[in-house]
Amino acid sequence: MSKLLMMLARRASRCVAPARARQAGVTLIELLVVVSIAAILAAMAAPSFRSFINSTRQSSAAMQLVSDLNLARSEAIKRNAHILVCARNAAGTDCVGSTNWQVGWLVCLEGGAANQCAAGTASTPNPIIVRPALDSALTLVYVNPTTISATNVRFNANSSQGSDGAANTLTLGGTWSDAVSRVITVATTGNISKQ
Repeated sequence: MSKLLMMLARRASRCVAPARARQAGVTLIELLVVVSIAAILAAMAAPSFRSFINSTRQSSAAMQLVSDLNLARSEAIKRNAHILVCARNAAGTDCVGSTNWQVGWLVCLEGGAANQCAAGTASTPNPIIVRPALDSALTLVYVNPTTISATNVRFNANSSQGSDGAANTLTLGGTWSDAVSRVITVATTGNISKQ
């Protein structure tokens, strides 16, 4: 009898079809739902991300300008000469008489003519630093409250700034909707502050 039971059990196992294996993967509808949600989230985050990038560029430009102003002040002391920080010309070789510093700026040893860079030599290159134009989303404006004609920051050998007794202000702004202006002030004593 046990042989008969074993034989019946074998036949029964052959007749039962194996359980259908579950297929892994996603359907087209599930994929479209996920892609749609991702697109909506990306569209919502894009303006904030753009504003973040512009704000980071603005902070970087402000730090670079403050660093260059401090370098100009120390170079004036070291060289016992007048050092200019001004808006640069297209070639990046001299100052241009403009209050719009968005075009970039340079640091140079002042030449024989006031507010102009001296000619450089192999041993003392001039300008000392040349910075390229800022990103189009940024604005940089120079303001001297007492003399309309002044368009640069001039450090003297004693580390003071200017010859007209007025502090100079550079305002770094932005063209995006929630831009906050950063103000860099160079006092007559030569002290540089950023707000």
